[in-house]
Amino acid sequence: MLDYTDLKKKEGLEPWPAMADLPFVNVLEGNPEHIGRFDVGGFGYRTMAGVWQCTPGKFEYTYPGDEICTILEGKLKTTDEDGKMHEYGPGDIFYTRKGEVATWEILETIYKVFYIHDPDAEQLSEKAA
Repeated sequence: MLDYTDLKKKEGLEPWPAMADLPFVNVLEGNPEHIGRFDVGGFGYRTMAGVWQCTPGKFEYTYPGDEICTILEGKLKTTDEDGKMHEYGPGDIFYTRKGEVATWEILETIYKVFYIHDPDAEQLSEKAA
């Protein structure tokens, strides 16, 4: 069992690939930088869970798997495929489906806990090192 009462701490966060290098991200404004930690799986795994932090900026994101996340810190706005805007802050939880495209505008550096499941990924999940 992973208990994010403790695991939500920012220990062990590492730089992730530049957003410009990720095929599912298109930076629209600013220079958002992100760091994170996988507690289960990793990029390309069927199941991924961990924590993620990102600085302000605006980008289009195509979800690589079904995701549920909880915002722990910061403030962001998202605009979904239908043009509906959502605002999120600490304690807010939302779900997105694989392939959904949303625009993220991070207003204040965000920190979130995430769980992503990609049923099409071939690599089975394992606990991250």
